[in-house]
Amino acid sequence: MKSGKIRLTSRSLRHLAVPAGLLELAGILEFAEVVRQRRRGTDRSLVTSSADLDPASVRLLALTWWPAGLAALAAAAGLPRFAVSQRSTRPCLVAGVAVTGAGVALRQWAIATLGEYFVGHVQVQPGQTVVSSGPYCWLRHPSYTGQWLEMIGVGLSTGNVVSLATCVLVPLVGITARISGEERELAASPPGYRDYMHGKPRLVPFLW
Repeated sequence: MKSGKIRLTSRSLRHLAVPAGLLELAGILEFAEVVRQRRRGTDRSLVTSSADLDPASVRLLALTWWPAGLAALAAAAGLPRFAVSQRSTRPCLVAGVAVTGAGVALRQWAIATLGEYFVGHVQVQPGQTVVSSGPYCWLRHPSYTGQWLEMIGVGLSTGNVVSLATCVLVPLVGITARISGEERELAASPPGYRDYMHGKPRLVPFLW
């Protein structure tokens, strides 16, 4: 019985290697973006910036996004009764990698499209204009959609229902608060943003 428990634990830990790797990939990309912006002279950390006009929302985002991933890994290891069937494990793993990959691609596309205007905090840059190209044709905040997908993929790849629910719901609290904070500032300036808002969902196509 004791050896069986050890084998189960070992198998569970091996299964978490891919979800943990996906979470690490997302973290590395976020850190690389912070470094890139700081080299450009932007005062920013992984959590907030002194120039941020809505520091509460960025702290909430950090406190819901990163812990959600860690909680998902813990749930997958500690709550095996909520795992999908053995037959569904591999499809969940493949789907999770695909969803996280799509999230990374979308977020990086959004960052590249905004270029110098992407600073990671609520602050309209001098001379900033409304960007409606690339993923901004369809969504007002595609970088957050990508960030959310990154975490959903982590939860899905665990093959655990509790982990997936954690990764879907918990980051959404911080993301929606952050979007609300950004739009309060953007609606005031730059010119034309109010018109741009009409007909374009914030985060999820056809829903919100």
